[in-house]
Amino acid sequence: MTKVRSSAAQSSLTSVVRQQLLVVDGLLDEVSRNYVLRLHREIGQLVRILQKTERAGKLTRDAKRDLKKLIDKVGRLQISPEKGRRKDLKRIDELIGEVQSVLERW
Repeated sequence: MTKVRSSAAQSSLTSVVRQQLLVVDGLLDEVSRNYVLRLHREIGQLVRILQKTERAGKLTRDAKRDLKKLIDKVGRLQISPEKGRRKDLKRIDELIGEVQSVLERW
């Protein structure tokens, strides 16, 4: 009789874990979608700031130096999109943060 209860308990436990993993799977989709949308939004804001600066036609010597550094930094960004790694997303996120910091100083 204990074997039956034990088997039923195991089945119940695996069922609970399986259901929880399905919930996590759905959360993963939502979190990753929102994260990527935020990154796109931030890049869009940076592009608009740069366009506005370009139209104004006023770049200080420091701003020109900053832009050259950013060009170099973006050029050195090493990403392997086909691998789908967290560290690639982190690198992109960090780059966006660095660009934001530079543009905020202007």
